[in-house]
Amino acid sequence: MTTWHLSLTTFLRRFVFFACCNVFDALILFQGIGIRLQTAFIILYRWVLYTPQPGDLPIFIVFGFFWDAIYHLPFGFHSFLMLATSIVLHTQKRYLQVSHQYMRWLVFLGVLILINQAEYALHLLLGQQIVFSFMLALSMFITFSLYPFVFKFLQHYDR
Repeated sequence: MTTWHLSLTTFLRRFVFFACCNVFDALILFQGIGIRLQTAFIILYRWVLYTPQPGDLPIFIVFGFFWDAIYHLPFGFHSFLMLATSIVLHTQKRYLQVSHQYMRWLVFLGVLILINQAEYALHLLLGQQIVFSFMLALSMFITFSLYPFVFKFLQHYDR
């Protein structure tokens, strides 16, 4: 197989996987419970730090537009957030990559808190009033709890 065929296959596999995770997150969100799973950020964290591929950034940007449409936010809001997160993760990769699983989990918690704080700061800049609620904390806790399972699954999936 040629090189472009392998890279296209890898890109399509990652695109379909990321799409399935985003659809799953959207289905949970539309149940009306108020819980937002953030498996997309787990995947972004894993792919940028541990298994980067050249086609990942366009995937993140496309699905940022998907989330903008769901939340009725300005075009590019979540794409900017994912782009900024991936740039920060990529530039700080040397410090954020740890080998111990529990430390990796704690680093992810710190990144998740920073992502959520940046997202709500952007909401405030747009003039939307956001109140820290129990559902936000519960969503972050569920995402934090899902991290080891999604990370292990991605280790097998990325082979």
